[in-house]
Amino acid sequence: MSIITLTTDLGTKDHYVAIIKGEIYNQIKDINIVDISNDISKFDIQEAAFVFKNCYKNFPDGTVHIIGVNEELSNENQHLAIQTDNHFIIGPDNGIFSLIFDEILPEKIVELNIPLESDILTFAIKDVFIKAACHFIRGGTIEMIGNPLTDFQNKVTSLKAVISPNSIKGNIMHIDSYGNATTNINKELFNKIGMGRDFEILYGKETEKITKIVSKYKDVTEGERLAIFSTHGNLEISMNQGNANKLLGLEIYDIIRIEFK
Repeated sequence: MSIITLTTDLGTKDHYVAIIKGEIYNQIKDINIVDISNDISKFDIQEAAFVFKNCYKNFPDGTVHIIGVNEELSNENQHLAIQTDNHFIIGPDNGIFSLIFDEILPEKIVELNIPLESDILTFAIKDVFIKAACHFIRGGTIEMIGNPLTDFQNKVTSLKAVISPNSIKGNIMHIDSYGNATTNINKELFNKIGMGRDFEILYGKETEKITKIVSKYKDVTEGERLAIFSTHGNLEISMNQGNANKLLGLEIYDIIRIEFK
């Protein structure tokens, strides 16, 4: 069965996600709709890019992805469709694709030219993105619904870890429902700069520190803070059966610094 995924900041309290799913089912009866997340912080393309980038490749070839965060059409923010790694991704040109594809450009990018059925421009997911997604599910090509872009450029600068010979400075990029705080410092970078040396992970007002990285949460006692590399390889500050976000005061975009000795 074909798959369409949703990554939005619409939340789950209101009726908006239900409208999107209903419209998809009206067009494609035999479809599997997967919520990557509808709880992205409002208009936060950095968080949306981080969440999406770390999971979309786990879906089968042919999956169609809809990203709806700050998607309202404007002269500055057009609507794009992207084909890469046998996936189709539909979303706004508001900088989010610059964050997702900050290292390798996708194979094909088009600016969508799907005609609108009304002059209401505030719900692009429903009025534009769903049409594009269903077009791909039916086997349509990307060239049929958009004009190729050959001058795709980064609109925003990704929050990347800053390195020196003896330190790495990064940021918290995502806090999950358990309160675990995931950073933009990955294991490969940690090993490259650290070279097996002792270290201190500093956070908060840098009066708090962690001096080892564990392999599982239960390597420390219940309620104890810890550092661990998450399933997608990024450094995470957590607590065993506790909420690091609330109990340690960790927030998105807080600085995390690692000093090597």
